[in-house]
Amino acid sequence: MKKSEQVWKIAFLSLLGFVLVTIIVAFVLLQRYFPEVEEQHFVPQQPTGEEATFHIQTDKARLNSLIASKIAEHPGDIRYIVELMDDSVQFRSAFWMLGQEVPVTINFYPRVTPNGDLLLEVRTFSIGILNLPVDQVMQILTNWLELADWIVTYPSDKLVEVKITELQIDENESIMFRFLTFDLTQDKIELEMIFK
Repeated sequence: MKKSEQVWKIAFLSLLGFVLVTIIVAFVLLQRYFPEVEEQHFVPQQPTGEEATFHIQTDKARLNSLIASKIAEHPGDIRYIVELMDDSVQFRSAFWMLGQEVPVTINFYPRVTPNGDLLLEVRTFSIGILNLPVDQVMQILTNWLELADWIVTYPSDKLVEVKITELQIDENESIMFRFLTFDLTQDKIELEMIFK
């Protein structure tokens, strides 16, 4: 055998050995850093059984904007507005009397019930410049306005209950709301959105 043939054989065998060692090292590294997926990889963690709760914080200006947009989406025969003031929730409307529109204003003072609903105590009720007995006028108002199922009036107690915990957003989803804070003087309104 010639010397040049031996050099080529040695070079070929060296190259072959290098390629085989590289393949083996690459295989070992792949096995170590990219192991085969185990069945456990696709098993979800056990649910805790608790609902997902989201904390929502807003202020009067934003909530007034939301209320106005919702009223505009569902206009009725009677024009009205609900607005959060400095320390009260104010309902304003009007009705025709003796050929003219007479303003109606009701001021409610809100408080959150232990279950998260909103209780509105009627403090003043005026038609034009007259202050009227709240319980009697609330009875008339209850018969006059078509309220949502989740708004309940108690004329003899001078109360309106906003049952936000019974508000149904979507029939397919189990979403519930609950007020935590409704402080108009501090401009702090907090509620929870709960997915069950």
